[in-house]
Amino acid sequence: MIDKPLLQLALDVLNIDEALCAAQMAYPAIDVIEVGTLLCLSEGMHAVRKMRDNFDSVTLVADVRAVRAGKNIAEMAFDAGADWITVVGEAPTETLESALKVAYQRGGEVQLELHEGWTRKHANRWRDMGVQQIIVHRGVELDAVGGEWPTKTLDTIRELADMGFRVTATGGISEGGIPAFSDVPVSVFIVGRAIVQAENPLAKAEAFKAAIGAVHA
Repeated sequence: MIDKPLLQLALDVLNIDEALCAAQMAYPAIDVIEVGTLLCLSEGMHAVRKMRDNFDSVTLVADVRAVRAGKNIAEMAFDAGADWITVVGEAPTETLESALKVAYQRGGEVQLELHEGWTRKHANRWRDMGVQQIIVHRGVELDAVGGEWPTKTLDTIRELADMGFRVTATGGISEGGIPAFSDVPVSVFIVGRAIVQAENPLAKAEAFKAAIGAVHA
């Protein structure tokens, strides 16, 4: 049986005030708050600290997409209050290892962003290193045109879940697209603009939660 997936709010905006406004409105229906890459770059770890100050019990992600300096970046993010951080799949082994070490010491986790050209050998190594979560992206091109998730990508999620990973799905996810995941073991759905830019962010987040609940009852 598939556990009911979590709903993650991606705050890919450029200033903390806009991010806080959206998060505060949608919060009652949100499981995970993500301080997006753009926000991390624009506001630094101040954005992570501010989110933690305002949402003390929520799971908080710093989407830093580390590719180098894994130890230093991980320490900054976890010290600021993050529970999870992201590392890109193309990162050198030493970057991932050092980020994982810090995450383990701080009681956090690393989400690895899957890259093109990955193989099962890569996935086995990540699992052996201690990676628990992998992010699968539908792709920028399909995001732009609102295309459906390719069968190949859904199969990738199934394969990684079968290997023991918790898999996060991201990339232009809509309420109407949730039924495509009825037999796909997704652990987290990431939604950004659809909620942040909604006239009523809470109502939109609740609609996503309802769609997820209907599929993964």
